[in-house]
Amino acid sequence: MSAPRTALRIDGVSMRYGRTGALVLADVELNVAEGEFVCMLGRSGCGKSTLLSLIAGLERPTSGTIDAGGRGIGMMFQDSGLFPWLTVQGNIELALRLSGVPRAEWDDRVADLLAIVRLPGAQRRRPHELSGGMRQRVALARTLAQECRVLLMDEPFAALDAITRDAMHDEIERIAAERALTVLFVTHNVREAVRLGDRVLLLQSGPGRVAGELVVDLPRPRRLDSPDVAVRAAHLHELLDAQTDVDPEEVAA
Repeated sequence: MSAPRTALRIDGVSMRYGRTGALVLADVELNVAEGEFVCMLGRSGCGKSTLLSLIAGLERPTSGTIDAGGRGIGMMFQDSGLFPWLTVQGNIELALRLSGVPRAEWDDRVADLLAIVRLPGAQRRRPHELSGGMRQRVALARTLAQECRVLLMDEPFAALDAITRDAMHDEIERIAAERALTVLFVTHNVREAVRLGDRVLLLQSGPGRVAGELVVDLPRPRRLDSPDVAVRAAHLHELLDAQTDVDPEEVAA
């Protein structure tokens, strides 16, 4: 069997804000395979969100290169970022318009996207009428409307209650598999990283760099409360303890 193609290659990326500002990232090296689900762990300030912003093209690195091979890149945040004055339909249409989808196709595309995230018939609802989990589903539908092949997720489920978070874990796992997405997922939750990731990266700060990784060799689907996930999460804590600049007390179990 041939090795999977590389979907994302990060080569020697460093980031400094301003000429004399602090060095946030230093010589980050990372290859992510097509269809791989990679989670990133590290304490606040280690540069996880900055790295996602660089990959998304929201900022430019001070040095180094980022290559997604022309694949579309979409990004989700902890806040859904939905415009409150627009309906669900209107929020998703914004992404379709920016992606150059003909207006005549919008209704069908919105309906298809809402079916994918399991919110059929929600077109006329407004964000304030939706639960937190439902708003994140709409945000995911809006991101998928960009026809992205690489999905960046910056703690998208951190503000959700435990039951809703578990449901969203199932949904993102299903959608990533069905659409063959490559996912880079930032979290502070060790069990969440093991639950979702094919691989978990440990980022060390001062400045930020990849300090270690754990390959999660567990079959899917997984559950947060399963003994196997708990064992891998405990091992991750040990790896975090071994990183002098990473404080495991700042990473939730």
